[in-house]
Amino acid sequence: MKSVEVKHVPILKDDIVQALVEPFARVSSDSPACWLVDCTFGGGGHTDAFLQAFDSSPALRRHRILALDQDAEAVARGRSRFHSAIELGRLEILQGNFGDAAQLVEQRSVLGLLADLGFSSDQLEDPDRGLSFHRDGPLDMRLNPDQGRSCLELLQQISEFDLERILRELGEERFSKRIAAFLMESRRRGELPTTTKALVDLIVRATPKHARHGKIHVATRTFQALRIAVNRELEVLDQLLQDVLPKVLPSGRIAVISFHSLEDRRVKNQFKNKELFHPLTKKPIEAGLAELEVNPRARSAKLRIAERLPK
Repeated sequence: MKSVEVKHVPILKDDIVQALVEPFARVSSDSPACWLVDCTFGGGGHTDAFLQAFDSSPALRRHRILALDQDAEAVARGRSRFHSAIELGRLEILQGNFGDAAQLVEQRSVLGLLADLGFSSDQLEDPDRGLSFHRDGPLDMRLNPDQGRSCLELLQQISEFDLERILRELGEERFSKRIAAFLMESRRRGELPTTTKALVDLIVRATPKHARHGKIHVATRTFQALRIAVNRELEVLDQLLQDVLPKVLPSGRIAVISFHSLEDRRVKNQFKNKELFHPLTKKPIEAGLAELEVNPRARSAKLRIAERLPK
């Protein structure tokens, strides 16, 4: 495993901890201990905050945390960082996609669940993953390098029609046709980009000159679209919201942090299901100025919290 310093700063930590831990305080002392599931462990910031919150009260200390992550390196780092809590039986860290939570949770009594749909800073800043255009690296983009196609493999195999659709629908990229056409032409010439920098250079060339200097980098939407497609993020989110949650969370609370409108819209619509959920946030919670100064990546985060209605 590579040695990567943990740099991740958990987003909207205080709001999440307050919302998800509160139901555990209402569990009677003669009832079995309950579990809080962190479906997207990442750098472990939220899990650490949950452990501290459970430590703050004797009534909470008996409850347990299950952390999941499909990234083997994140799991290994977490098991090293939290080895004491794991040895005490207070925490388990398992490798798996949160869409697989129904199998991983098994017979545990779950009372709270967090899904942070963003990438951790450790993942974004690792050039070998190719997740960010700010660092040059291979065009991979997979959270789990042992599963699925890399971004490069996708670009080698996809049709121009499907690529344009991905850029338009998943990235909301207004120059999707031009970028897809440039990519397909580069493939025909045997010059398909194999690194993040080469892909950025192509996107810049494909973008009209008048649109190259907006509020966000011209490569932002294309990289977003390709990351979503490579990791099947929307399909897995739908699986979590529609299939996994009703099974693993019979009562309690769920918090979901999304980072773009495609995700937030799905969460909002699912929380409107009055048979399953009671939304606790009419509008999504967003980071305040103080948090943004410390963690600028929180600027696009939207947090929605809902109460799971008992059957």
